[in-house]
Amino acid sequence: MTEEKSYYPEHDENAMEFIHRVIIAQPDCEPLRIVEQLVEIAVGELKDRPYDISAKASTQRMVVTLRHHGKPIDERMVWVMGDHTDHVDYHPNETDDGWVLTIYRDIPPLFVTRRY
Repeated sequence: MTEEKSYYPEHDENAMEFIHRVIIAQPDCEPLRIVEQLVEIAVGELKDRPYDISAKASTQRMVVTLRHHGKPIDERMVWVMGDHTDHVDYHPNETDDGWVLTIYRDIPPLFVTRRY
């Protein structure tokens, strides 16, 4: 089992700066590049509404969580996000009137094959 590390934005760091920092901190960041685009879509859908973003990463998976209040993100955009990563979960927050978007991206192990 690999250790999972939690990440939070630094002071005055926007979502795109944050997610870029988290991705490049990973040993195998190439499979995670799509997450950057998905976060950009989600933040664009929020249209300047306040939100909180955090991430967790291990050598096997990255999980980005975005919490916001107000009108939900268009479900078609959530479907698009789900089509481009391993799993997307979007639901109302049970503790308040907000919403929680969670993006999961598995990091496949490197397979080395020999060509003959």
